[in-house]
Amino acid sequence: MVATVVAIRLRAAWHLARREWWRLLVAGLGVTWMLTMLPWLVWGGAALARQSDDVRADLLVGLVAVLSIGWTVVPLMVAGLDDTLEPARFRTLGVSARTIMPGLTVAAFLTMPAAFFALALGLLGLSWRGSGAGVLAVAALGLALAYGSMVLGARVSAAWAARVLSSRRAKLATFAVLALALAAAAPVALVLFRDGLTAVIGADVEVLLDRLGTTPLGAGVAAPAYAAAGDWAGAGWRIAMQAVWLLLVHGVWRVNVAHQLVAPLGRGGGARRRHDRILDPVRGLVHPRDGATAAVHARLVRAWVSDPRYLSSLVGVMLLPVTFFALVMPVFDLDRRWAYLVPIVLAVTIGWGRHNDVAFDSTALWLDVVSGRLGQAVLRGRLAATASWALPLIVVVALATVAWGGRWADAPGLLGTCVGVLGVSLGVAALSAVLVPYRAPAPGASPFGSEVGAVGAGLVAQLVSSLVLLLLVPFVVVPFVVALVAEAPGWGVVACVLGIATGIGAYAGGVRAAGAVYNARSGRLLASVA
Repeated sequence: MVATVVAIRLRAAWHLARREWWRLLVAGLGVTWMLTMLPWLVWGGAALARQSDDVRADLLVGLVAVLSIGWTVVPLMVAGLDDTLEPARFRTLGVSARTIMPGLTVAAFLTMPAAFFALALGLLGLSWRGSGAGVLAVAALGLALAYGSMVLGARVSAAWAARVLSSRRAKLATFAVLALALAAAAPVALVLFRDGLTAVIGADVEVLLDRLGTTPLGAGVAAPAYAAAGDWAGAGWRIAMQAVWLLLVHGVWRVNVAHQLVAPLGRGGGARRRHDRILDPVRGLVHPRDGATAAVHARLVRAWVSDPRYLSSLVGVMLLPVTFFALVMPVFDLDRRWAYLVPIVLAVTIGWGRHNDVAFDSTALWLDVVSGRLGQAVLRGRLAATASWALPLIVVVALATVAWGGRWADAPGLLGTCVGVLGVSLGVAALSAVLVPYRAPAPGASPFGSEVGAVGAGLVAQLVSSLVLLLLVPFVVVPFVVALVAEAPGWGVVACVLGIATGIGAYAGGVRAAGAVYNARSGRLLASVA
């Protein structure tokens, strides 16, 4: 079965490479980057070899801990990779988890990122060769176990997140995860803001690295230092802990695979209905009067609170500004005015992410198409469904940022800028969604994957919308930056007025232009995303 599963992986990759030239281009760029990094890895291994055993172990523990967290978090933030071996695809074959797991496990390591990190950790692990063959063997075993935990941890992260987002309590679980992430980052950010990076490195990092060496994030990597010091018992139980953790992660993944092989295909968040939110929508701050717009708006509002694909997008959008505020600002000791980037980046990412809006709503798109030339009404309903929650969220975040900094004079300029950036981003995304459509994960599929063969179009859509936003957003932000640098309240008023006017204009213009394109190519649009 291992050979069969691996053959499916390799054969699918070969056929996709023959059909889509961009895959070979992306692979070539990836190999080029790996070759570029190779001298740096060799240099890093040589530099580590010149350090003492304790310092070398601490540096490797810190590196592996950061990489482990990255392998867990990145799949939740950067979705869209092909998943030809998604367990649900084998549901109709009647295979068991016990039969298919060996093949899935081997295939998990047959990716370019997995190959690169295996090479990188192997080169860095050679820095222990001067401590003796026994210590080098312990280092190789510890790094191999840590590497396996990283790769399998990424599978568990995406698989269980998809399972949680598909449950009845999807909305509650999403915000609970965000709250836990904020709670975990808050003490670290507080200490960094209070003491500064230099003081934290001098006083706390050594203690933190020592503690990480007793956890699955760094136990295997810390083991060779104990072996070099003659404490083979200390090295042994750390290797054992890392091995047990790897087996536990693999077991958790296997449980999820077993669930996917027998679970019925889900089509939504599974929320218990008390009334029909589409035919009888709840009136909120935004309630379109036009019938077609109101129908699309109600459908998309329903999706935002129940569809795992939308909820996963929301998780990824929120993690970026939280990371900037909690880690980047205190680590680099930035002025508090840099915190204003948090609501601005939040507005950009929310708007930019809607380039996949038409793709996500593909199963209902046919209904909009056969209803007539209603392009503007459809796009107006789509964008209003996002703006109905995004605008209040951004306003709250902006006001909270101003309150944290204590500079209330900057509030008008920041609010206007955020409104302008959100409007421009949504307008650009509306056009991108109909000009460069692509297939997205179908309802019931993993929200962290993509349809096979759709990655190229998705990358094009992301690249195009990103470049356009890169050209337009600075024009909205510049007046507010001038107000901050020159300490000129007048420029803050200009930023407020210009931002609101630009945001409304871009929003309305995007709806009008995207609606016209939608009407002109609705049939091709449906064929592209269905």
